[in-house]
Amino acid sequence: MKKKKPYIPKKVNSFIRYSGLGFEMMAIIGGFTFLGFKIDQWMNNEFKGFTFGFMVLSVIIAIVYGTKNLLKKK
Repeated sequence: MKKKKPYIPKKVNSFIRYSGLGFEMMAIIGGFTFLGFKIDQWMNNEFKGFTFGFMVLSVIIAIVYGTKNLLKKK
């Protein structure tokens, strides 16, 4: 006899999916910004160019990643 899967409403699935996507995007942005900060710290830069550059790059990557996940059919 097969066990029935519990019914999970679509609203809950959507909420979990989109909140997870938000956390993933925050992790991408935070990770790249931290990496840029550490490179600037290591090189003793007065102008925080690596932090700024990695931050902008991470936002672009996060937007592309988020868009791909939003357009993916499930």
